[in-house]
Amino acid sequence: MNRILILLLIVMLIQPMSFAFGAKKTMGNIMDSWVGENIETVIEHWGYPTDEKIIAGKKLYYWTVSSYSVTGNQSYVYGGEATCSRILEVDKNNNVIKWQWSGNSCPVTYFTGKKFVNPNNNPWRKE
Repeated sequence: MNRILILLLIVMLIQPMSFAFGAKKTMGNIMDSWVGENIETVIEHWGYPTDEKIIAGKKLYYWTVSSYSVTGNQSYVYGGEATCSRILEVDKNNNVIKWQWSGNSCPVTYFTGKKFVNPNNNPWRKE
């Protein structure tokens, strides 16, 4: 019985870390797939950005998705915000040169994030 509880505890501790590492690798691949691509092509696939800014002479495009979830039972109510922000920086020719992402609801696998991958530069595509 103790072995089962220890194993369960180990799984519970490792699972969130593997989820975080999966998101980091997946989002890194997704964002890398757009480097060198023109921003118009990104917009064709991702839709219009939620914001566009020039900060310190750098042109940035933002896509931010957030939602709230509430769940619970008769005794407790739980809730929180789920977000995923993607930022692309473009050069003077409007080609993507850098990226950044943050959030707790960004894709963690290719299957949950394939709609964000550049179809012309898919890192998961087998040659």
